[in-house]
Amino acid sequence: MVDFNQLNSQMDLKNLDVNQLSKIINDHQNTVIKSVLIIGSLIGAVVMFNDHNAKEAAIRVQMTQAQQKIDALKTRDDSIKALATFKTSMPKKINEFELITLISNYAKSYHINIPSLSPAESEDKGLYDIINVKFNGLADNFKDMVLFLRKIEKSEFPLRIDSWAGQPDQNGAIAFEITISAVLIHS
Repeated sequence: MVDFNQLNSQMDLKNLDVNQLSKIINDHQNTVIKSVLIIGSLIGAVVMFNDHNAKEAAIRVQMTQAQQKIDALKTRDDSIKALATFKTSMPKKINEFELITLISNYAKSYHINIPSLSPAESEDKGLYDIINVKFNGLADNFKDMVLFLRKIEKSEFPLRIDSWAGQPDQNGAIAFEITISAVLIHS
């Protein structure tokens, strides 16, 4: 074992002599080698530990980024499914000509006569258009007229009765004036 007090007394740092230093190193050669090996091993261990920690941190960052990408993809897929579901719940589209044809078909099925029909007018509201149709109708009886109106309101298309005014004549037939609107959503 090395006595550091003895070594300290042998070395005077103020008057350091190279020959004296060589002699001390030769005398304690095994101790110097062991000290250098221990210090070198400690430095190597610290470098390896720091390198391992840096690699581990980089892998954790990559794993976090990969998980974030997976989560983003799942969110995107869920959004696409929700959009598709929303689009299928939207009412069917109808244009001006289809609206007039649809009203005419409903009128025929409930024995409603349409003596006059104003052309359909379309208003652009930004995200959607409103199509308005105004016409005069003649129903044989009150029941047919009510069934016709219900058919319009229960239509698979987005139709709405905006106004209705009517009165019976001497024979029990009902003459009426009606305005119907439809919504055409832009997509």
